[in-house]
Amino acid sequence: MKTNRPITFKLNLKLRTINRMVVGILVAITTQNATSWAATIQVSTNITSDTTWYATNEYILNGKIYVLSNATLTIEPGTVIKGKTGNPGDPNTVSALFITRGAKIIAEGTWDRPIIFTSDQDDVTDPFDLPLFARGLWGGLVILGNARINTSLDAAGNAANPKYDVFEGLPDLQIAGQHVHRYGGDNDDDCSGILRYVSIRHAGFKITTDKELNGLTLAGVGRRTIIDHVETYAAADDGVEIFGGTVDLKYVVCAFNDDDGFDVDQGYRGRVQFLFVIQEPGLKDNACEWNGEPKELVVSNTPLATFEIYNATLIGAGTNTTGNRALLVRDYAAPTLRNSIITDFGGAGINIDPDSGWFLTNGLIKIDNNLWWGFARPVAETTNAQVYLFEDTSKSNLILNPKLRSISRTNDGKLDPRPAPGSPAFTTPILPPNDGFYDLAPFKGAFAEVNWAANWTALSQYGILTTEGANQGTPLRPNLVISLSGSEIVVACPTQRGYTYTLESAPTLFGPWAETPGVIPDNPQIGTGNTITFVVSNAGTATFFRILVR
Repeated sequence: MKTNRPITFKLNLKLRTINRMVVGILVAITTQNATSWAATIQVSTNITSDTTWYATNEYILNGKIYVLSNATLTIEPGTVIKGKTGNPGDPNTVSALFITRGAKIIAEGTWDRPIIFTSDQDDVTDPFDLPLFARGLWGGLVILGNARINTSLDAAGNAANPKYDVFEGLPDLQIAGQHVHRYGGDNDDDCSGILRYVSIRHAGFKITTDKELNGLTLAGVGRRTIIDHVETYAAADDGVEIFGGTVDLKYVVCAFNDDDGFDVDQGYRGRVQFLFVIQEPGLKDNACEWNGEPKELVVSNTPLATFEIYNATLIGAGTNTTGNRALLVRDYAAPTLRNSIITDFGGAGINIDPDSGWFLTNGLIKIDNNLWWGFARPVAETTNAQVYLFEDTSKSNLILNPKLRSISRTNDGKLDPRPAPGSPAFTTPILPPNDGFYDLAPFKGAFAEVNWAANWTALSQYGILTTEGANQGTPLRPNLVISLSGSEIVVACPTQRGYTYTLESAPTLFGPWAETPGVIPDNPQIGTGNTITFVVSNAGTATFFRILVR
């Protein structure tokens, strides 16, 4: 119970669609001094048995929380988990969630009820309470599995069979007899659970030089783990970093992260489709850094990093910036990158390290059928990349404008990474493999007509990403926000171009519903990126509101 101050909150309920009409329901139980709200759960102990976190609560991580072996953490759709910041520079105080080897996380959000990991400084009902690029406000999400890695920086782990490593910068800590920072093993089919419609915001923490917590870390994670519709937004290091393993990822957003958007190491061999990376003019490095082995110890061990990426859209920090490369391929990495768009970088398009250069000549590196456009420096930074990727026309790496609809890096609702009509991205001579994982997408880039990143991401909820093209033309469920302002109730929601909005109220959830009399929006402008606001007199009685979108 929170009292004696105006309350602002958002209740995410499932939408109901009737003949293209969307109903969003918001319950306001109002009195002059109080509004009921969910419990805040302080999480201070490790998870040792099967546990469920519910959307009716808000969970606060106090320090590093470990889900130990044989335990499963299940998280309901719409749940918000917040990490405390800790003391700057002190890795012992940072908050993070670790899913250890043998444990599982089942975090299945939905398009209209995503699971949000963020900082305790973040009011998730207010998209303007933090700076757009606020980073390093908590640690992040770490998943450690039993799949193979090729090289370990830990001497004992490198000598072991199977090899294991200890999470970078952290001690080989034991809790209840388990080494909770270890990852790697011999089970490429390992399952660490499910992440679906999960948004990880404002995370990342520097433990020591070149050793950090990222937005999402997947270390030794096996291919039976499901990573589908996951966003990392404004992390202080990499958005997603993968250490070995075989995990597959689909529909991934890496937005405005400090170092690299998508980083791999230690023999990663998974598959990725529909990867969207965008960077900002301030803190950034490469859109993608792909290492075969740790740069401190390069010995060409197996398994080789033969991962595949189809349908990526990589947008840099703008051609008016510096120090911003699209792809850095290093240290015995042999990636496949096909049917992708790489554009708007202040540096070069690609640099291939000599240790990976010989993979070009023997065909292990397959970077072809991509569109490259908008670089402040030459698209190929190294001679081997220029000769084998761009002078060989059979590779179909075309320096050609992909004609994306709109690039923006601020909250004006104008970021639209879909290709415009007539774009060359709508044709490709090859399709992804028909192996049961890939969609047989006949286009280049992470998007075609459908804007799959709308609604559930921070990019969308912060008003950066357009809502155009969301859900194949069905209007978005209104994300209703209610506040108590003196003797008035304020109901607001973002709007979309082409739809009308009507506020209705009822004394019970089951009606009877009626248009709220005498209510006129204080901002009648309807359109993508705008917000409509209704002001209602507070009668001090239980009232249910809904907004109809037609």
